[in-house]
Amino acid sequence: MALLQSKGGNLVGKRLRRCCWAAGFGLALLLGIPAYPQPAQKPASAALVGSDSRWAQIRARGRLRVGLDPSLGPAYLYTDLGRKTYAGFEWEILEAIAQTLEVRLEPVYIPRSQQLTALQADEVDLIWGAREGLGLDSQQFLATRPYYLSPQRLVVRDPGQGEPPIQSLAQLFGRKVGIVVNSTGAALLEAYNERRGNPIRLFATSNPERLFAQLQAGQLDAVLVDQPVAVLGLRQAGSRLRLVGPPLFPIPLVGVVSSQHPSLKEAVDAAIATLAENGTLQQILERWQLWEPTLMSPALTGG
Repeated sequence: MALLQSKGGNLVGKRLRRCCWAAGFGLALLLGIPAYPQPAQKPASAALVGSDSRWAQIRARGRLRVGLDPSLGPAYLYTDLGRKTYAGFEWEILEAIAQTLEVRLEPVYIPRSQQLTALQADEVDLIWGAREGLGLDSQQFLATRPYYLSPQRLVVRDPGQGEPPIQSLAQLFGRKVGIVVNSTGAALLEAYNERRGNPIRLFATSNPERLFAQLQAGQLDAVLVDQPVAVLGLRQAGSRLRLVGPPLFPIPLVGVVSSQHPSLKEAVDAAIATLAENGTLQQILERWQLWEPTLMSPALTGG
């Protein structure tokens, strides 16, 4: 698993951007109030929408070239060596989009840090995998309709005899909490600590497995991570750990196309909407234990 890469790109710049908006929501989150941010993105000019020929070209050749990096890791996107293919909930959604569009999926391995450049150079039609609309240059790139809202989840250990159970973020004052460096959870808690005089003791690592091992061993009181990471960690760690509280601060995950190809964005948006309407999107997320009925359907949040 490589959560550090799954939030990749310019990690330092992304962390700074996240800290700015995280500071505004930190107090509400720590009081147990979920927030649902929708990153603003300037829409393409009305004159451009659907006016290009990219989608027609893709339909004619019958192939959708998609840049991806399987080092994101479970449960996002990874290489299934046994089956000699890709796997992960994002891969299954991508396969369903291609099937809906009636084109063949052509995955192109591109390191995450080079994907936006490859898209600009027309080496691929779409880039995919734990991408956020936040921070995209709308003059160069268009974000698709969200296909998943990735929230933060609080993971705790079952309390021992006589220990009060942790039920929410508001109970973390004075406790030691594990975070993944450069993640949304890290930005939220770091921003809160900066405002409140460091009431929460943070332990940061780029290795999520280490966080869950230390939580099991009693070296941490809680862990705050992305839901896909939390679900995978619970499966691997066993029954002593559990999720508490509501999903917090879900971030929309999107595909990215060139701003020169709004017709492709429209086609992918329509496919994602179809998958939401016919239940396929829910089935995929349920299979990966990621479906959250308390959150709005990603296809209804706009794009």
